[in-house]
Amino acid sequence: MREVLHLDNPHPNTYLGVCAAGGRGRAYGGHIAAHAVLAAHRTVDPERAVHSLHGYFLSMGRPDEQVQYQVQTVRDGGTYALRHVTARQRGDELFTLTASFKKVEDAADRHVVMPPAPDPAALPTQSEAADRLWSGIDPASPIRRVVDVRPVLGDADDGGAENGGQHRRMWFRIASGMPDDPALHTAALTYCSDLTVARTAALGHLRATGTTGTPAQDLYLASLDHAIWFHRPCRADDWLLFVHQSPTSGDGRGLTTGQVWTRSGTLVATVNQEVLLRTRRSTTNPEPALVP
Repeated sequence: MREVLHLDNPHPNTYLGVCAAGGRGRAYGGHIAAHAVLAAHRTVDPERAVHSLHGYFLSMGRPDEQVQYQVQTVRDGGTYALRHVTARQRGDELFTLTASFKKVEDAADRHVVMPPAPDPAALPTQSEAADRLWSGIDPASPIRRVVDVRPVLGDADDGGAENGGQHRRMWFRIASGMPDDPALHTAALTYCSDLTVARTAALGHLRATGTTGTPAQDLYLASLDHAIWFHRPCRADDWLLFVHQSPTSGDGRGLTTGQVWTRSGTLVATVNQEVLLRTRRSTTNPEPALVP
């Protein structure tokens, strides 16, 4: 994973990285966001950790091509620091990110109890649910190699459609051990957080004729924005439970919100994403289906 997140630093506040494919011919948005927050982290005092990020996807990136991340220092206060990052490829703006960092403070600590979920060790390493999850990811993408996922069986089928909502539960972790660098673990969590949120917003909208992910489908998905609040530190190479739900969709958009928990039940992050949901125009080279 450290290799996947590698950034060159040719000039002050300028970083260069190469992003993997998500869908066919499209850079994976989670990779761009992970690189952007890591670039911002590299310009902040190491005693400060990111506590929130807010990003907007502006245009589609090309996989396996260099992306430039330009970091602007907005504020360095006594406790908080703010950075703005612009990601460009071939001169075009792909993504903008605002990330806020802070020093650790002693304060009262509380959070809600983790919802019930099977332990990841009780879930199969391979399943139809996992195959469906990977159906929208380019088969050659390193995402499949570096991330281990264990969807909770039945969620995609049930859909959680009571009262108009949709939900999923998924365990994930970075497949191999990572160094003890909190910035890398934050970036890795950001990398993984974009895997299924768009698909959850699309539950109930997808129409496919099979279960392998190969038939064409008529729904176009694209992330519009992505926000994460980091509540507590965690290791991304340990199992994390991602519980996410889509409370609404309409007007060509869908919203997904979720929480990330450690295996021991500690709430470590909250994720929100709005996604474009649009009927795809006819094409002679349709993308593989996203199977719900």
